[in-house]
Amino acid sequence: PNGFFYAVQTIYQLLPAEVYGKETAKHADWFVPAVEIEDAPRFAYRGLMLDVARYFSSTDYVYKFIDILAMHKMNTFHWHLTEDQGWRIEIKKYPKLTEIGSKRKETMVGYYYTYYPHVFDGKEHGGYYTQEQIKDIVAYATSKYITIIPEIELPGHASAAIAAYPQLSCTPNATHEVVQTWGVYEDVYAPTEETFKFLEDVMDEVIALFPSPYIHIGGDECPKTAWRNSAQCQAFIRKLGLKDDTEPNPVDGVKHSKEDKLQSYFVTRIEKYLNSKGRNIIGWDEILEGGLAPNATVMSWRGVQGGLNAAKSGHDAIMAPNSYVYLDQYQEDPEFAPTTIGGYSTLKRVYSYNPVPADADELVKKHVIGLQGNIWTEYMQTDERRDYQAFPRGVAIAETGWTFDENKNWDSFRERMAGDFQRMDIIQVKACRNFFNVTINTRIDEDGALKVFLETYYPQAEIHYTTDGTVPTQRSPVYKQPFALTSNINLQAAVFRKGTIVGDVVAKPLYGNLISGKSYTVTPRQGSYKGDIFSEGDVWGADSQTLGLTNGKRGNNASYIPWVSFGLGKESSVAFTVNLGKATSVKSVVFGSLYNPANLALPPSAVSVEVSSDGNEYKKVAEQQFTRQYPEVGTKAYTDLLTFSLVEAVYVKVNFKSGGLLRNGIDCRMNSRAKEFIASNMYLDEVEVY
Repeated sequence: PNGFFYAVQTIYQLLPAEVYGKETAKHADWFVPAVEIEDAPRFAYRGLMLDVARYFSSTDYVYKFIDILAMHKMNTFHWHLTEDQGWRIEIKKYPKLTEIGSKRKETMVGYYYTYYPHVFDGKEHGGYYTQEQIKDIVAYATSKYITIIPEIELPGHASAAIAAYPQLSCTPNATHEVVQTWGVYEDVYAPTEETFKFLEDVMDEVIALFPSPYIHIGGDECPKTAWRNSAQCQAFIRKLGLKDDTEPNPVDGVKHSKEDKLQSYFVTRIEKYLNSKGRNIIGWDEILEGGLAPNATVMSWRGVQGGLNAAKSGHDAIMAPNSYVYLDQYQEDPEFAPTTIGGYSTLKRVYSYNPVPADADELVKKHVIGLQGNIWTEYMQTDERRDYQAFPRGVAIAETGWTFDENKNWDSFRERMAGDFQRMDIIQVKACRNFFNVTINTRIDEDGALKVFLETYYPQAEIHYTTDGTVPTQRSPVYKQPFALTSNINLQAAVFRKGTIVGDVVAKPLYGNLISGKSYTVTPRQGSYKGDIFSEGDVWGADSQTLGLTNGKRGNNASYIPWVSFGLGKESSVAFTVNLGKATSVKSVVFGSLYNPANLALPPSAVSVEVSSDGNEYKKVAEQQFTRQYPEVGTKAYTDLLTFSLVEAVYVKVNFKSGGLLRNGIDCRMNSRAKEFIASNMYLDEVEVY
């Protein structure tokens, strides 16, 4: 019967989008060609995960979410129901889980590192699903041939449950509350008989509600600190005979601690209980650590290796790597996007993902049973934001799950996505619209010059642009090929079809100067942020190691992605050196820096400029001390100019002196391994020479 259902979805997709409407279409004259279509899915598991614990979703939204999955022939809805920030499922035997655990008194504002101390909204957030509501939702999903897999997190991400029942923790006499910030927390379940009885009781009620063959038990991001510090837990570890590994584990090649093995015991014990009830478990790839439960299926999120390791050891694996299918990441230029958790995964990148590597052996091909996109909602307060993050990238995941890799075609997908947007509009999905917009980028072209690239996903369209800050019209230049960035421009661009703008006008100033696109050297070496996204295939791009500071794009307050970070530590300054290639007249340097003490970032306290004709002997031509009035809270991007008398130079060196020390736990988040003061980091972008 599910095959017939999918066949009907195919017919629907061949008809005008109005077929998805709730009202009878007027003047409809629809037909389907008399053809025979042979089609079948590549993978048995094709799903999306929705996190309703960070931000609660109404039942109306859940029903709509199921509709979207069904229309794209997805067959699994992974429902993330419990977290540190909220417990969302009624458990009749433990009413405090919803009376206390479903409510947090307030929620942090902004990105995790925007403010220190954190700023909160002062609004209680709560909500949960009654068992009757869940039964109705499960029945509705079943009618659409969608299996709902519930996730009950353990042994970590348990703060909400522990707030309701502190005796489940390693510190039962301490004060526990539902967490109001995002992150990983040390409140984990204590491995006691009381805890296991609690979890078994919870699972009994979950099993009664969900007919799924799987129960997802989480298993991810479980700090072992509480277990290490608990005499009771350490005694239990000794009783079980658990010891630290002396040799690497054969499955993942890692030496695991006795606490890792305690987590394995914890997961295996829950698995045995669920197996006895006719259910199997799925867990995030951390369940590999310390030994994999015998019948477990691994959901690989920290890249693909966890899933491949599981498959090679004969376990089923579901691929959900954060580098491709985490839909909480940016999908368009962060400067124009709502705040996300970070990262960058475009529609094209998501579509490019192949869950089974080309060189996979038969065992891997057998045991990789599918893929899943994950919608973690830390920064998705509303249904509209969830739609925006999930779609259209969720459609790319659906096609990857259904279509064999040799039949996938990006250009064909782009053509069909235009129609899919019409369907999503009909059912009021507020999908991200950058499909219709221009993406502005800079890259080194084949001739070695830094050039401006204008790209759009929208097929059969023209890009019109201006460089003087005016809004482009149909009479503005048509983009035909990349053009060199040789001066400062105020670029605006839009996609046109049949003379009409189909998306938004995108505006971005670019800064062409004497060192645009030139390689440079820096000491110390760059940190985890290297300066921008240069290509779809590589999140940071091959050029970013040498071009993050000279790509023509300045950093901003919207995201860390455009910035180049430096962890100074014992270093007192950053030295930037660039070769102009020949003797050139220079008279000024412009640089950008970021104030963000929550992330240890301070602008330089002083900057000097030196020039050289041979790269050996340098002459200082400018120096400036900076005394800034920083904002009381939040972040701020600074752009500064140093001018000096016109001078000939082949090499230019810019020295950025450290912004100084931060008071540990006062100016910045507390670092328990640091002393009273912490060395600040430095975030720079762009460096320009004129």
